[in-house]
Amino acid sequence: MVPAMAARRMFAAALVAAVAGALAPASADAAVRTYTMRYGPVAMGAFNVAYPRGTVAVPPVDGSIVRMHARLVDARGRRVTIRDVMLHHIVFHRTRSSGVRGACTNPRAEPFYGTGEENQSLALPAGYGYRMRGSDTWRMAAMLMSHSLRQMNVYIQYRVTIDTSRRLTPVRAFWVRANGCSHGIGYGIGGGGAPGAVDTRRFDWKLPISGRIVAAGGHLHGGAKDMWLSQPRCGDRRLLDTSPAYAAPRHLVYRARPLLHEPGPIDTRWFSSRQGIPVRKGERLRLSASYDAERPHAVMSIAHIYVAPARGRPRPCAALPADRRELRKPGRFRRQPPQVTVPLNGLASDGHTYPIINPPWPLRPLPDSGIVDIGPGGYRPRHTEIAAGTSLTWRVKGSTEHNVRFANGPRLISTVSLRDGETWSQRFSVPGHYELFCSLHPVTMHQIVEVRR
Repeated sequence: MVPAMAARRMFAAALVAAVAGALAPASADAAVRTYTMRYGPVAMGAFNVAYPRGTVAVPPVDGSIVRMHARLVDARGRRVTIRDVMLHHIVFHRTRSSGVRGACTNPRAEPFYGTGEENQSLALPAGYGYRMRGSDTWRMAAMLMSHSLRQMNVYIQYRVTIDTSRRLTPVRAFWVRANGCSHGIGYGIGGGGAPGAVDTRRFDWKLPISGRIVAAGGHLHGGAKDMWLSQPRCGDRRLLDTSPAYAAPRHLVYRARPLLHEPGPIDTRWFSSRQGIPVRKGERLRLSASYDAERPHAVMSIAHIYVAPARGRPRPCAALPADRRELRKPGRFRRQPPQVTVPLNGLASDGHTYPIINPPWPLRPLPDSGIVDIGPGGYRPRHTEIAAGTSLTWRVKGSTEHNVRFANGPRLISTVSLRDGETWSQRFSVPGHYELFCSLHPVTMHQIVEVRR
């Protein structure tokens, strides 16, 4: 990290980088303004992974957010592409105290905008806005992945369009997860299913308020087939779905090297309706997400749902609004998730990366409950053999964080990040060839585990 980074971030978080004095293109109303702000710098390079988080600048006005989008730029404001750095995911929270309680509701911080590789914008239908004040506190959390040896400082730039008039109907933002809101954000698809097999997770979300769903989006990972919201009390009818779209085969997401993770969708459909879908407090809506189950995947299934509060009880199972739309970005795409094999990647003396096809590390058998040490020199041993049903324990030496992530193999293997002697054990139940790496040091720390019958 560059010197005085903390001070520079505090400065960036307190400063509006630029204010677009021009009116929003779609309106001649002087009450609508777009603010361009940024957070950083974040030092990236040498294929590192960074998790920037903290307080960020807030537009200095009271009003309602009607549109928002985030991307990566360099110091001159030029867009940074995934050839250098990828914005894997990001979420913005508004710090607030709230009497609204629900399984997915944090009473102290409300997530109001997020996106990932799908590059989605928050775009509320006309007449609605997410209320904010210039005195609010916003926090941001993101994950960035370097795809280049080149060292560079990047900034998270976010553009916020705000209507300062009082005409808009306010919305509340809810983040709901198909794997359940009391569990972790991500989950694993173990793999091993028959061709065409699907893993579907469902969560029944109890609404904490009555109102109308006027907008919704979603965040999914590679292998996703669909995510949809349905209404069990009305025959489980489908209210909306995200229908993830994958890039064409020659798209940059598949050509950028090194390939450090399974590429996710480049788009998820955005639901929008001025009339809105009536819902009532206490009823349960079902969020479902389906993934390919033939191969292993590490995934998330998150719906971003915007509800305009309203009093009263809507008519049971009323017809869905005629003006509902599920919007997709233009361009070529594929509906089915492509099969992508993530290799182990080495770094050559000329600074270029290459896939490790024939690992040079000697094979070392380990007994049941064998220990693999992780330290500055990588995994020890790097190439090991164990019997099916055997557990391995990884132990991290030193204060630097490391982890174990799945590149490819017959079943998903993964650990949390560990340090200072912390350990993690996992059983290898299925024979085969497993390729693993540290996601924080992906081109220098690798492990291969041969699981014999």
